[in-house]
Amino acid sequence: MTKIELLEYLTNSAKRFRKDEGNLVRNSHLTGFTSDNVPTPEQIDGVLTAFINHVGVEQGIDYALEVNDLNKEEK
Repeated sequence: MTKIELLEYLTNSAKRFRKDEGNLVRNSHLTGFTSDNVPTPEQIDGVLTAFINHVGVEQGIDYALEVNDLNKEEK
């Protein structure tokens, strides 16, 4: 897998993850979130975007993923 393929994989995984709205609470034993303190969808998108861009920088790539890119169809 190339570096760009890794970033595209992470981006597409994030797109699928964010559609599973109950994930954070359902897996509260892993995440520490309950229905009372779950982050907003906008906060989740921000963290996903920041993380993927961070991985890109670590790989020497300015991937420049933006939050609104998570709304686009998977590649």
